[in-house]
Amino acid sequence: MNHQNNLKVNNEYPVYNGDLGLHEILHKGMKRKAAAIDFYTRLVDYAPNQSHCDDILQILEDEKAHFHQLDHLYRTITGHQVNVQIDPIPFQTYQEGLKIGYKEKIKQYQGDRNTCYSAHNSQVGDVLLYICLDEIEHAKRLEMLKYSIDGRQLQLRDYGPNPFVVNINEVTKENHNFRTALWTGQHLQVTLMSIGVGEDIGLEIHPNLDQFLRIEQGQGIVQMGPRKNQLNYRKTVRDDFAIMVPAGTWHNVINTGNIPLKLYSIYAPPQHPKGTVHKTKSDAMAAEAHHHHR
Repeated sequence: MNHQNNLKVNNEYPVYNGDLGLHEILHKGMKRKAAAIDFYTRLVDYAPNQSHCDDILQILEDEKAHFHQLDHLYRTITGHQVNVQIDPIPFQTYQEGLKIGYKEKIKQYQGDRNTCYSAHNSQVGDVLLYICLDEIEHAKRLEMLKYSIDGRQLQLRDYGPNPFVVNINEVTKENHNFRTALWTGQHLQVTLMSIGVGEDIGLEIHPNLDQFLRIEQGQGIVQMGPRKNQLNYRKTVRDDFAIMVPAGTWHNVINTGNIPLKLYSIYAPPQHPKGTVHKTKSDAMAAEAHHHHR
């Protein structure tokens, strides 16, 4: 939902003290709900599986319903409509988003609870009480989601060359390093990659091996060609797209979305030392430079 006007969100949680008018109480509530809609719209893209996605989507739908209820009351009381502009609530990872969402819900619950019991308009009080009860249910749900992630999250390390089975979609999304070697065997290697917004893997070539990549989150552009300055193959890629890179082909993958691009890559034979972890692209470039100068 896109709400725009000349008002800035200050994320205050109103407590009715006799000085605030009903229109201001409702307006502040609408601001918070608009910010929440934006927040959960972004958070759902980070969900590691369908179950988590469904829970976040349900919270998002409730937030939209709350906004419409407050908006309806505002127009009924004031006789005119107002739009709101938000400052997005930042987060870097799914776990961080769940933690922030939980804290915001507790703040909203406390603010709405105090306000609904003090409001002199019974209709406004009833709506705020209804929203207040939803806030605490949402907080419980977010807390459960975070516990489920913390309790089952696989340690991301190199499990090769031992037999190994994993949900590749989940571990790919859980990886926050530029590159993490997940499994290195004698003839094959699987690495996880996280490409930041506006960043890329980096133009490279593997003269003697083919490469497979699969996108698990985000969107981007893949470029391939016979020479650095002749990348005449160009395709848009997104979730569930696979990329096959022939040996001897220059290639690059660029993140064109607004969230990290998460993918995994399969090399045969391995291209990185067992246990490789590059937290950033700069780390990866430094490691490559060191390797070539040995």
